Amino acid sequence: MDHIRVSQFKNRVSLVVYVIDASTSKTPLGNTTTVYLEGTRSKAISKSNGSYIFNDLPPGDYRLTVNSEYYFQEQSLITIGTDNYIEIIQLKPLPSYPFSQGIGLIRAMLQNAAGSPIRDAQLQATILTEECARARLMVDQAEKGAIEVTLGSFTGTIAAGDSYILRGRGAKPSEEYIRIAEVLEHQKRFRLERKLTKAFTRGALLLPVQETRVTERGEVVIAFRGNRVQAFQTELMITYGTDRRALTKEVFVAEGTTTNLGIVRLT
Repeated sequence: MDHIRVSQFKNRVSLVVYVIDASTSKTPLGNTTTVYLEGTRSKAISKSNGSYIFNDLPPGDYRLTVNSEYYFQEQSLITIGTDNYIEIIQLKPLPSYPFSQGIGLIRAMLQNAAGSPIRDAQLQATILTEECARARLMVDQAEKGAIEVTLGSFTGTIAAGDSYILRGRGAKPSEEYIRIAEVLEHQKRFRLERKLTKAFTRGALLLPVQETRVTERGEVVIAFRGNRVQAFQTELMITYGTDRRALTKEVFVAEGTTTNLGIVRLT
């Protein structure tokens, strides 16, 4: 991630928003991305590295909204103080997104028992095949409560906002969901969004997790990038309903092809 040199601005930088394509870890496609902050007339200054800068914001709470043509709208609540604040927004592709030919996809339509679209579902797909691990833990011990991890043996780029299952080694390995908050040292040290609740030893795997949600029509697409093997197993979890019921199923995915689940009935 490029560093922001605050000293080059005449005004005080209050907020820096990095907008990333969740499928490619690059800047979003097209030139339609807008970043809006409710509660202020301050306009975002866009930069070529995919960042947006707000200057001289009064301290307080704000709602950040990001829109872009091929992606779901994203919103987040942020609190601005006296120091500059950095927010990472990963945009999740819509089903209409123009995916490249080498991407492995899962597509589905979610409906209830009456055949109406499910509109409130969240989806999480975890790659189970260990050959697809994005990296491995490179310290003898990552203690419970650690907020930073040192990684190596990369098979692709790890970006802020990425989600993973950290899986230990052994017959009964520990597992924990983690999210990367910041890249501290390129392809080496990373800060986590939350502290580890378990301890892990050298060689623990980072298995990619892809997250998205359903459209108003009940459509779903999940994309997988940069995997070491051509075909791999995933675990798809669909969470839905006011009581947040969950459906879990294993789905086989091959790079460059679409696994179409058709209509998935959720009761």
